[in-house]
Amino acid sequence: MQAQVQMQVQMQVQLVRMRLNQLMHYHHHNHHHPQYHPIATAATTTTATTTAAPVDEYSRVARLETFFDGIAKCGRRGNKAVLEVLMECCQPQEAPPESAQSSLFMSPVSTTTTAASHKKSIYVDPYELVNMGHRIGLATAFLKAAEEDDDMGMFIPPKQEGKDSDLLALAKSLQRCASSRRYNTQLMEFVSKEDVLEWSEMVAPMFASTLSTFFFSLLFPGRSAPPSRSSFDYPKIPAESTFFRTPSSPLLFSFGCMSVSLGGEFYRLYTSAADGLSFNRLQNSLLGYGGPTLIIIQSGDCIFGAFTASPWKESKDFYGNSDCFLYQAVPTMAVYRPTISNSNFMYCNSHARSKGYDQQAHGIGFGGTTDQPRLFIAETFDDCRASNRDLTFDNGSLLSATFETDHFEIDNLEVWGVGGTDVVQEALGARDRQRDIRASNIRKARKVDKAAFLDDLRSGLIESKAFAHREQIRGRDDVCIDPDDDKNYLHPNEKKSGSDW
Repeated sequence: MQAQVQMQVQMQVQLVRMRLNQLMHYHHHNHHHPQYHPIATAATTTTATTTAAPVDEYSRVARLETFFDGIAKCGRRGNKAVLEVLMECCQPQEAPPESAQSSLFMSPVSTTTTAASHKKSIYVDPYELVNMGHRIGLATAFLKAAEEDDDMGMFIPPKQEGKDSDLLALAKSLQRCASSRRYNTQLMEFVSKEDVLEWSEMVAPMFASTLSTFFFSLLFPGRSAPPSRSSFDYPKIPAESTFFRTPSSPLLFSFGCMSVSLGGEFYRLYTSAADGLSFNRLQNSLLGYGGPTLIIIQSGDCIFGAFTASPWKESKDFYGNSDCFLYQAVPTMAVYRPTISNSNFMYCNSHARSKGYDQQAHGIGFGGTTDQPRLFIAETFDDCRASNRDLTFDNGSLLSATFETDHFEIDNLEVWGVGGTDVVQEALGARDRQRDIRASNIRKARKVDKAAFLDDLRSGLIESKAFAHREQIRGRDDVCIDPDDDKNYLHPNEKKSGSDW
């Protein structure tokens, strides 16, 4: 028995080495992107922008061992243990001054306890941490592409100098969370494990799953994760997008961290770049679609929008459920999830449905009220709004600080069906069925029973002058109908050509 276990362990070790060699081999053949090697960069090197001293070979090996030691902590110990492993793989940073740390804990604690916790806390550069998560996510997508004989090169990001703006937006959200915990108005330069844990719960609940998913793909290639495990599935876009320039886009990674429903394959339902700013086309793409959708809006320097898992329908009232949220993606990632105070989740009310008599907002909205939703895409696209508070979602800004009011103009708008391939296909099938029903009803409405229509005309049920002449001459002796032409009238004394009266 012991020999069998030992043999299985050796086989797993060989498998891991083979998978790593596969990654390394591909890296060597793409040496023009050495800084984007998913494993080496994530676990053994610091980012190019860090101010720390270069890491020697011993430290590289030690951090790589720490990285793979996380296998034991990626089981059922929860996100906290996984996040600690990720932080230990980052370059350690000095703790902030005591003055910045004094308000760390939300509940009152003694000075001794605060000081002790201050010494034990690990501090890291937030950009390095999110950059590591992004690269681990790419490494997992790389392994999955290798299993499916897909294009592995699409998960190698283009060469870029400096920090990526989308990853920087994700890092800023972590800094903002750390500052909020300390009641500090300025962004914290480095973050602690307590900051990271709270941030992952509020903003990026799938971030910790990147490591466990990577190890599962490494050790069990070709196998699906058990239903009890929340896996990070790097989003894939099969169509062109204004927002996602490449398949390895960090913005895709940011969306994937927000919700498990935002992983896997996306399906483009609408894009203003190809479909134009047409509310009819936008509404037609949504109505009947039976799955979760992601709305992405760009206005100026800001990218924001909404996610909902409920199908869309026309209604004068709000509907949906709590599986939805509002977000800002750029310049700073923020997620505003539902509260328990209200249930005004989503809203779709066109002018054609109400004939304009309901005195309500006409368009698509989230939160707020029917006359003033919090996030509102107007039917005319002229009076779009995004306010920072309502009773349904957490308070916070959807627009950047450069906006002086809560009104915005749409530069780009896209709607994506999300949830993975199976969910998207089922939702598209539901939309096709509803469209078929709608088309069938229109055809039935156009078919008129001509016999019944003629009877209605004759009986006077439908007001018409078509048969009025019959009533006008009924009972008159001085006029009769021409037997050869019922549209002609003859006097009894008149005689038609070729016939006698």
